[in-house]
This record gives sequence, C-alpha cells and structure tokens, in this order.
Amino acid sequence: MKYLCVHCDKRFEHEGEGKPRCPECMRVHGIEKIGKEAPDAERPKWLVPAVVAGVAAAIVAGYVIWARETPDTVSGEAPLRPLERSELLGHLRNLGARAEDELVRMLEAGEPVEQWAEEATDGAGSAGAKAEAIVEAIRERASKQAFVPWPTSSPRDTPIHGPARTLEALAQDGARKKLYPLEVAALAVAGLRAVGVDAMVADVYAFPGDRSPPDPSGHFGYYGVAVYQGEPGEGTPRLFDPYGGRGTEPEEDDVRVLTDVQAVGAALNHRAIHLLVNEGDSARAFELAQNALELDRRSPQIRSVRGAVLVVSGGSEEGAQEFEAAAQLRSDAPRHNNLAGLALAKQDVDRAAREVAAALERHPDFAGGHATLAAVHLSRDEVDESGAELRRAEELDPELPMLPMLWANYYLATHEAERAAEKAMEAVERRPHDWTVRLNAARVLRVAGRYDEMRRQAHRILEDAPAGQEQAVRQLIEQVLGPTALEEVAEELEDEEWAEGDLPNADFQLGGDSALLGGQDAPGPSLGGGGSLLGEGEEGGGPLLNLGDPSTLQLREPGSQLRLDLGEE
Repeated sequence: MKYLCVHCDKRFEHEGEGKPRCPECMRVHGIEKIGKEAPDAERPKWLVPAVVAGVAAAIVAGYVIWARETPDTVSGEAPLRPLERSELLGHLRNLGARAEDELVRMLEAGEPVEQWAEEATDGAGSAGAKAEAIVEAIRERASKQAFVPWPTSSPRDTPIHGPARTLEALAQDGARKKLYPLEVAALAVAGLRAVGVDAMVADVYAFPGDRSPPDPSGHFGYYGVAVYQGEPGEGTPRLFDPYGGRGTEPEEDDVRVLTDVQAVGAALNHRAIHLLVNEGDSARAFELAQNALELDRRSPQIRSVRGAVLVVSGGSEEGAQEFEAAAQLRSDAPRHNNLAGLALAKQDVDRAAREVAAALERHPDFAGGHATLAAVHLSRDEVDESGAELRRAEELDPELPMLPMLWANYYLATHEAERAAEKAMEAVERRPHDWTVRLNAARVLRVAGRYDEMRRQAHRILEDAPAGQEQAVRQLIEQVLGPTALEEVAEELEDEEWAEGDLPNADFQLGGDSALLGGQDAPGPSLGGGGSLLGEGEEGGGPLLNLGDPSTLQLREPGSQLRLDLGEE
C-alpha cells in the first residue's frame, strides 16, 4: 500500500499491521494513504499541453471580457463615430454618469441582431444600400402591424429596451407593439454597425411639410439614422426614418446627429420618464435625468424632463427654468406648448394663450396644442370655443391621454355632471396607475354626487401611495376631497354633509361661470396626461400641479404642501 508523508512529501510503501512510518523523517503522524498511480507510460502525452492551452485560452477570454468592461482612459468630448464599449464607459466615467447595462448597450448588436442584419442586407453593397435594406426590413414589420407609431404623449407601461428585445418585439404579426422611436433607431444603427456601416443616431425635430411635430410631448424625442458617405462626422449625412418611413429628409437645422454618449443620455431620459410616471420614483428619476443632462446638455427633451421632475418634487421655480432652457435650445411647437401649460398652472392665461398660439402657428395639426388651447378658452369661460378645440384635438388624436379629463371639466362648465363623471372614469381607464388622475376623477365624481365611487377612488389612491408617503397622501386626499372621503363605502352622504368649510378650495361652484377648482385641466408639461389642477384661490399659495407622478403630487396651500427633498445638486 502506498502512503504520503505530508511533512516531507515522501511517498513510500508499507505492508503489515503496524502504523506506517515515514522512512525520511520517521514520523507516524501526518501519513496519508494514496491510491495506486498509473504508470507514467500510460498517461496521455497530450494531456499536459491541452490543459495548458485551455488555461491560456481562459486567460485570454477573461482579458477580452475585462478589457471590454473596463473604461478606457479618455479625454475631451466624445467623437462623432461609433465607440467601443470601453471607450463609452470611459466617457461616462469622466462625466460622472451611470447607466444600466442594457442602456449602455443600446447600440450594440448581439448575435440575433447581427444575424437579422446580415440577412436583411444580403446582396447590398454600399453603406447607403445597406441602410435602405435595414429600413425596408423594419418597415416591412410595420406593414404587418408588428409595431405601430404612436404619439408619445406619455410613457408606455414598460421601460425602454435595447436592440435585442426590440427585435423580439418585431417578430409577431398584428402585435401592434408600442415602440419608442429611439428603440427602432437604435436597432437600425446596431444592425448597420454589425454589417460594417458606421451609422449614428440622429435626433429629429421636424420633417418638411408635416403639420404636427414628430415628438408631441417634447419629452421623448424622435430619432432616425444618419449614414455618412465617408468617415463618420465628415460632410453631410444621409438621414433615414425607420420608425415612420418618411421619404423626405429633415432640414439641416431640424436634425442633430448624436454621439454614442448622447444616445445613451437619450435612453437615460426615457428611463427617467418611466420612473417618474409609472413607478412613482421621483428621487431615482431625478438622478437619471441629472445623469442624462451630464451626457447631453444640448438636448431640449432632457431639459424638459428634468424640469418636470423638479416641479413635481417641489422645485417649481428651478423646474420652470428648465422648461425655459428647453425652449431656448429649441423654440418649436412642443416646447411652446409645455410653456403654455406651465403658464396655465400659474394662472398666467395671457402668456399661455401666446405660447399655444406660437405652437399652433408652427404645426397647425398639433393635437396637444389644440387641447391646451381648449384649456385656455375654458379658463376664460369661453365654453363654446373650448368645446370646438376639444373636438379638433380629438379628431387629430383620439388617444390623447389628457382629453378625457379636459372633457370632464368642459361638461362641468356646461352643467352636465353625469357626462363629466363618465369622462373622468375614462381618464382613469387610460391611466390606471396614475393616482393623480384618480384624484381629479374623484373630485368630478363628488360633484356628480357619486360618493361611493369617489370613495373607491380615494381608497385606491391610498393603496397605490408610495411606501413611506401613506400619511401624507391620506392628508392630501382629505384636504382635496373632504374629511369623509376615506370612510368605508356606504350610503351616499347628503349634500349638506359637504360643508364649505370642509374643503380647502371653497371657491368651486357647480353653477355659474367657474370650473373645477376655479381652473381647468391644463395639459401643459404633463407627462402622464392628467393635466394640472389650478387650485389657487385668493389666499392660495400656488397651483396644484399634476405632472403624471403619483408620488409627488403637491398641494400649494399654506401648511399643506407635499415636497420631496432631492438634496443639493
């Protein structure tokens, strides 16, 4: 039997019944039995080289992965050309910005996208021909209703995706997926880069002849693909529109080719909107909006979203400055419309009228602009004109999120409380996760005498309140809807139980010329489509803004303001 001494590493044989003793160091402790070894001649001669080669390959592969994931040392602004991921990470690090891995990979193909791009461009020779083939492949999927262009007035329920998941979304005919323009443009760019074309993302603000803006909200942006004839960034690129399939290219002043760093900033901006509206996470939304701004300070969309986050978080003055900055960067219809909504929220109706007039002068078929104009007319008690503008907005975009609540306020002004209640509930159906919309609807239900339904909405609002803010939301509900709003659903209360002193905004009248809370549902900078409640009375401290964020609704009354402290910048 063979043994090993662990002290001196001596191998020896021992037969017999006594304890084995090491013949070298004479120890009996630390002796281990070992199995019978195969003769050296039986060991495969290729084993050692194969193991060494395998270890070397693992080291090389590990280095490649490490090199790709480790930020390069870079300086200055990002160049206008495709960046390796390590370069991109280096620029993100220099700018102090962080992004989720999927957003960092927004322009990377991956195996499925590479295969798709190779098949789509098979036989295409030049860069332009390959771009045409990629766009044609995407438009073919659009013709099969795999995805549909939609006016991005508010974010969809799911966050922005990278190219691989966007490609998956295009697979099913008739799925009618709501994709963002940035997702489709990123898929096209990633596919083109996979087949050797140095394509870039382009931010498009307008197309010749269009009577409505490509990005009605002014928050998301509209994106296409830029392909240069020579080196990226040199000369005038050719622009492609895979999302909408337009054959006309934008004018030079209406497009901006983005660096990869700025493209990641646009993706971060989409994520910030999602967090703000659908998840109620204002603190995280503010962080991402700030990161996005670090990556692209020339983006009017990022300025608008950062402004919205600030306003709903209590920083109304700084938020308003961001909206002004966005309009200075790009004085177009969406930016004017957002300023109009902000002016309505401050009850500056004259400025709101000027801003929305400027928006509609640029794009006469801008549905959001007509909706804002309807709110302006309603604030001036011009009911007939308001109705005409609402019908025009509905004709242009029947799915416009802000329309149902605007109609509800219109019907309150025309003393049709039941129709107002129906429209209020339609607004809830369109935005079921937005409890600021529910609060608007609950007030309309109260006016219509539907107290049980009002209480159901109030309880649902409290259930959806962000963790840690339940008490603040409860106080807000009672201030807005009255002290009995959160009672268990029971028989309807008599009208006299709603004493004027129970409500913080006693200037509301169902009759006469006033509308809900002395104001209207102003679309303005709303991300969630709920508009703004203009609740400032003679002693009020300011408007109640509804920017689509259920966690930071604030009541601008003395002693009742909800505010999220975001700390120092």
